[in-house]
Amino acid sequence: MLENRPLYLQARDALMRQIAEGTLQPGDFLPSEQQLAATLGISVGTVRKATEELVAQGILDRQHGRGTQIVPHTSDRSRFRFFRFIHPDGRQARLTARLLTRKTQSPNREEQHRLSLSKNDQVIVITRARSENGVPLVFERICIPAKRFERLSVESDRDMVEEIYVLYQKQCGEMVRSATDEIEYDLASSSVSKELKIAAGSPVLLVKRVAVSLANEPLEFRQSWTQALRYRSHLE
Repeated sequence: MLENRPLYLQARDALMRQIAEGTLQPGDFLPSEQQLAATLGISVGTVRKATEELVAQGILDRQHGRGTQIVPHTSDRSRFRFFRFIHPDGRQARLTARLLTRKTQSPNREEQHRLSLSKNDQVIVITRARSENGVPLVFERICIPAKRFERLSVESDRDMVEEIYVLYQKQCGEMVRSATDEIEYDLASSSVSKELKIAAGSPVLLVKRVAVSLANEPLEFRQSWTQALRYRSHLE
């Protein structure tokens, strides 16, 4: 039942709830606009406005002659939407990822804050190195809530063939809706310097990311360090 808010926003949120709850799955096609309008008790035009917002956010994809699909994460799509590192000359960095460690532990204060957790919650912390042609360029520390990702299976010291957001979706049913990045400079710690093969204390670029679910709940807090690459942003 719709509330006393703009109808297209209510319709958008109703669709998002169905996707988040699994009633509609990534890869599924939505019912027709006429069916959705009848179900929600609104006009076809309002349904179209609601779905247009989700298309703009990358949640839905209109396919000519087939309908509107809930976009599944694929490695290529995830790289296009979420990967922001480039070489200083503007070339796209094409990195492979190798998992280094995976541990379950208590979150620190920043992780509690970023992921909206309590000190009694547990997190899974993954570290990995990202390289290009055998040259290490990015060191990452990824922190995710243990309860939501207990089924996540990744092997240490192995190349990760698929992007991690694809694994979140396939193995745990968690789909990343969007991510917010903060960019700052840092000094390389011993672990960062070891993996990037630079001197400890060297200046490095640090990107802190919080990725959220379809329900806008924090799913991931990621820290990425690099000395060789740049970060590309797109402002509208």
